Amino acid sequence: MRWSCSILLLFLLSCGRDVPEPAYAFYHWETRLDPPSGPMQTMRTDRVYVKVFDVSWTDGRAEPSALLETDGTVVADLVPVVFITNDVFTHPSGELAGDVLHLLNQRFPYPYEELQVDCDWTAGTRDAYFAFLDDLRQLTGASISCTVRLHQYRDRDRQGIPPVDRAVLMAYNTGDLGSWETENSIVDPRAIDHYVTGQPAYPLPLDLAVATYDWAAVYRRGELAYLINEPNLVALEDSTYFSRLAPLRYRVDSATYYEGLYLYRGDLLRREVADTSLARQVTEDLWPHMANSGSRYVIYYRIGSRQWGQPERSLFYNGSNRSATGSVHNKQ
Repeated sequence: MRWSCSILLLFLLSCGRDVPEPAYAFYHWETRLDPPSGPMQTMRTDRVYVKVFDVSWTDGRAEPSALLETDGTVVADLVPVVFITNDVFTHPSGELAGDVLHLLNQRFPYPYEELQVDCDWTAGTRDAYFAFLDDLRQLTGASISCTVRLHQYRDRDRQGIPPVDRAVLMAYNTGDLGSWETENSIVDPRAIDHYVTGQPAYPLPLDLAVATYDWAAVYRRGELAYLINEPNLVALEDSTYFSRLAPLRYRVDSATYYEGLYLYRGDLLRREVADTSLARQVTEDLWPHMANSGSRYVIYYRIGSRQWGQPERSLFYNGSNRSATGSVHNKQ
């Protein structure tokens, strides 16, 4: 991949402003952590943000799930990440920070200097969420970072500035996933521009996260039914069961099992792809506008994606993606 051209462009665009050249890192969002390779070697980075577990509101309490498994032999600069659904903060608890740190220390056997929290908070939950972040800062010696969605970046008066040491702007999952008519719910450069243009510098050191993955959204009777991570492309071309309606859109003509799901006749599939070329485009367009003097990293979501095996193009088209199971950096 010809990253030198991208870096040169970023440098030229940022001349005259106190904007640093970005370094690169990755999100790891699987439940099994193995020694990193592939894209990390290509990008010459050893920094990985590792999701350790999710926390969601289940059966009347905050419950962890998708716990990380590792044998402790990974060699890299690892930053633990905890994904927490917004519903958790509609039921505030002064014990949550302590519980999160206790479980983190059980499941993450590595030293760390930074802990990142991923939550799509709202104006209604911001007080409880910010109190949780304050509690974390008091209980750990690590610095605290958090994710910031595009709507939180723009609507700062209502949604507030989180009490953390640094933040990362999530520049994906920008479209209406629930609508069949959406072209690409993962990355829409026009939507990103709508949120970012004209905004003053964010008052925290701000990194940038961009997407590199693909998935298929399945619609039944006009409603989103499933998300399938990295769908089988060969099976989609089997005209016995599927008709291609457009380059990335399919109709189920005969009921069949596909990727472990039973699909009915008339179900619709839209494949979305966020390949490395699109990630570079978003980075080149966005970094000069959102980076500040404390910005350091462009973080790719996610390491392990098959898009890293297709560095210059997707199989059919530059589009979008996402995960069938577990948590995902959710909607902007």
